[in-house]
Amino acid sequence: MTIRSPRYALLVLGLAAACGGDQKKPAGPDAKSPEVKPVAEAPKPAEPAKTADAAPAGDKVKLVDGPGDDRFALRITPPADAAVGREGVITVAAVPQGPWHINLDFPTKLALSAPEGVTLPKPELAKADAAKLDEKSAEFAVKFTPTSAGDKAFTGEFKFAVCQDEACSPVTQKVDFKVAVK
Repeated sequence: MTIRSPRYALLVLGLAAACGGDQKKPAGPDAKSPEVKPVAEAPKPAEPAKTADAAPAGDKVKLVDGPGDDRFALRITPPADAAVGREGVITVAAVPQGPWHINLDFPTKLALSAPEGVTLPKPELAKADAAKLDEKSAEFAVKFTPTSAGDKAFTGEFKFAVCQDEACSPVTQKVDFKVAVK
C-alpha cells in the first residue's frame, strides 16, 4: 500500500456511508414519501365561504375566502342598486390561482337558494348557463328579482374543478352572501 491508500480508503468509506448509510427522505414536490400527498388525493371538506371584511366605498366586489385554499379565489359581485320589483344580476366567479386552471370538461354548476322576498328564475345553473367559462375563470350571472326591501342572504353551492400539470381537483364550495335591496 502507498500513502494514498488510506486517503482512498477513507474516501470510499465516506461515499459508501453517504450512499448506503442512514437515508433521509427526499424533499420537494417530486418526493415520494408517505408525508407527501398529491393534491387530487387530499380533497378538503366543503365549508361555508367567509366573506371578506367590508369593502371600501365604491368597491362592490366581495372577495370570498375559501376553506384555507390557495387553488382559487371566489368573487361575488352584487348589483350596485338592487331595488324592489327590478331584476338584478349577481356575478359569482371562481378564478384559479397560480399554476391552476379551470377544468372545462368538469360538469361545472352553481345552485343558489333564494331568501324570503326574492325570486330566482333559475336557481340551478349548469355549464351551458355560464356567462364565461374558460381556463381562467368559471363565471355565472345570476338573475334575481326582489319583492321586498332589506338585506337578502343567499346561500348555495358552487361545483367546479381546477387542474394543474400533475393533477385535477374537484371543488364543492359553499357560498353565502348578502345583497342590500332598497
